[in-house]
Amino acid sequence: MHALAAALRSWPMLAAFGAGLVLAALAAGAGGAMQPALVVAGVAALGWGGLAFRAGRVIAPSATLVATAAALVGMAAAVSTGAAAMTDVPPGPLAAAAVFIVVVALSAGLELRARTRPARSAGRGRGDRVAATSDTARLIGLVAGAALVAALATPALAATEAGEHAVPHGSYQTGTDAPLPGVEQPGHAH
Repeated sequence: MHALAAALRSWPMLAAFGAGLVLAALAAGAGGAMQPALVVAGVAALGWGGLAFRAGRVIAPSATLVATAAALVGMAAAVSTGAAAMTDVPPGPLAAAAVFIVVVALSAGLELRARTRPARSAGRGRGDRVAATSDTARLIGLVAGAALVAALATPALAATEAGEHAVPHGSYQTGTDAPLPGVEQPGHAH
């Protein structure tokens, strides 16, 4: 396996985690039939991501390709018919989840394609060097993939209803508007 393939190996799993988190957050604020559909899709994405990450490869590529295609068609139908808007599903986070799902679908398609090709013979005498390069590339790919998922998932999560109701960083929520004892509030002098 060359360095680029090793670096990109974890990206489908990370994308599944991103999709699962965003879909679950969308489900928290959705209504109607969209809510259970989003819950099922989110849990499935998180489960697949965990199992695939543990296996270190794309698992069940045929079923994954069918499931991702169904999810993308369902998302497109929800947006085009207005069902997403009627059930309070914001389009931005839904688009971010779709991007993550496309990454998983592409990886499943590539895995299926690789299975139909004849295996190439590996180079000889490069074992330790290839393993070290592969491990380094895998680590770099994991960090880069995690950063990309975070960059896309964070604003998507913030744009969901759950994200809008989150407590702002650096503040405390006490359930009342009263200031916390012993904590100086901005704009108030003691």
